[in-house]
Amino acid sequence: MFQCEQMNKIFKNYGETAVIDGNTVRAIIRPLQFKSGAVLNLPTECYDNLHYLYTGPIKKKLNIGQNLKTKTRDYIVKRSDTTEIGGKEIYVWAVLKALAVDADRKVYLEFNKEKIADIDSYSVKCIQQSRTVNAWGEQNAIGTVPGRIGYELKLKNVRPYEGIDLCTIADFNLTAVRPKEKVTYLGCRWKNIESVGGAGNTACRLMELVASERIQGAEKNGQ
Repeated sequence: MFQCEQMNKIFKNYGETAVIDGNTVRAIIRPLQFKSGAVLNLPTECYDNLHYLYTGPIKKKLNIGQNLKTKTRDYIVKRSDTTEIGGKEIYVWAVLKALAVDADRKVYLEFNKEKIADIDSYSVKCIQQSRTVNAWGEQNAIGTVPGRIGYELKLKNVRPYEGIDLCTIADFNLTAVRPKEKVTYLGCRWKNIESVGGAGNTACRLMELVASERIQGAEKNGQ
């Protein structure tokens, strides 16, 4: 355990205070660069000014989707694991993404009031089947008529819970939780599901959905 004790001394002397689920730890957090993340096998989009590399004590392991707060920033955990030497876990590393004040804290799929998958990112297109009204003999339209409204969503890195087969679900919801509000897309059905992977790579699932309704309301606890 000598290496673990040495790492803990480094965190204590040089780390900054971080709060995770109400627990306080000392950890080193620095911008993620190609050099610092070379052995982590990360996608290229992680190397920007929003992603950070966390190195912290083994006593507090991190999970994907957890929120982490420091004096200067709020983060969300995008990937995490431990480093071992001689078969013993020495420290925890994680890829963090800095969060804006109004950024989504959690995004997930829900079926029969139970969460079935977490989502890294998404985009939404709102579509209205509007049409123009034309008068006989007039070159230009004289007005417009509203039509049905629907939503098309593209999801990236969908992580289904154990035992969930995304191909078998229908009429589910997508929920995005922010600090003061929650947005839910109801009546979702998938159009296509794509899985991207390879030897040594973490599988990434992509989904395209259609939704029938959007509900936005206050979220007291940001959960």
